[in-house]
Amino acid sequence: RFLPFLAQDRYDELLWAADWNFVRGEDSFVRAQWAERPFLWHIYPQSAGAHLAKLAAFLDLYCRGLPGALAEPLRALWRGWNDLGRPQAGSIGQAWSDLSGQGAALCRYAHDWAREAAQAGDLAMNLAKFCEERLK
Repeated sequence: RFLPFLAQDRYDELLWAADWNFVRGEDSFVRAQWAERPFLWHIYPQSAGAHLAKLAAFLDLYCRGLPGALAEPLRALWRGWNDLGRPQAGSIGQAWSDLSGQGAALCRYAHDWAREAAQAGDLAMNLAKFCEERLK
């Protein structure tokens, strides 16, 4: 279903209401994680392929707690969506099909992921502590 554009200050509401979120850009990527819904990130290409390492590192972290039956198609979907390695015809569709009946499990995982990420603490406070420790 296509929805009209919303004002920026209502963007989180849109993410919260969706079954799946397809996002682009790093701010939307973070917001999609906080929305606790399954999501797909289209990463902005960067020079020297820096974005590929960033995407692979995130997938390694995000998928480490998923069972293989979810992790493998999720990885395939993300890689195909980002056109990594020129996926074979139909591979994105197959990954999507493999995940289509797993919405509840992926939502539970997204919820757990957001809770785990929140335990890392406030970014500003963590940065201040890091700087304080380095300057001692």
